[in-house]
Amino acid sequence: MKLDLHTHCREATASPNPTPDIVGRIISAVRARGLDGIAITEHYTHTYACEVRDIVHRHFDDEILIIPGKEVDRVFLGVEKGLFHLVELYLPGHAVFRFIAHPGHPHIKDLGSHIDGNIHGLEIGNPGHDDEMDKEMIRWLAKKHDLLLLSNSDAHSLGDIGYYYNEIDLDELCSRARRSHSTNAAL
Repeated sequence: MKLDLHTHCREATASPNPTPDIVGRIISAVRARGLDGIAITEHYTHTYACEVRDIVHRHFDDEILIIPGKEVDRVFLGVEKGLFHLVELYLPGHAVFRFIAHPGHPHIKDLGSHIDGNIHGLEIGNPGHDDEMDKEMIRWLAKKHDLLLLSNSDAHSLGDIGYYYNEIDLDELCSRARRSHSTNAAL
């Protein structure tokens, strides 16, 4: 499937409450890029994404795949203090796939020391942050920790959805998520 796994549709539509009309515009943007679906990953909440998913189901006969998710700050302490952005995708079977969004923004000296068994991927392509990412280091970390490399739009406008995307099997995401203890029965 062709999937953009990092989008901000609430910001892209400037609409805090999705309606069938708004969702129709999202679907048109996804289809214009030839994608099969997107993950909607608003900052700190998955509510908007779940509402869009439900509208796509009720009004658009599941025309595209909507994966609910959210982007959060993951804070760490110790010798190096800081945060990085983590995207959580809520997949079928209550699996939660997590990836580090745009590694390098914000900058972390030793990102590898903060990767644990609950992280399943690293973004290696993100048009808004490509110049801040050390792609050689990202590839090395992905290989060392057996993480998926992902390219996503991080779209904050409808026209940017699918600018970068992944060709990936949904079962692969679910399988990797189930290897860890990342479940979320609320979705």
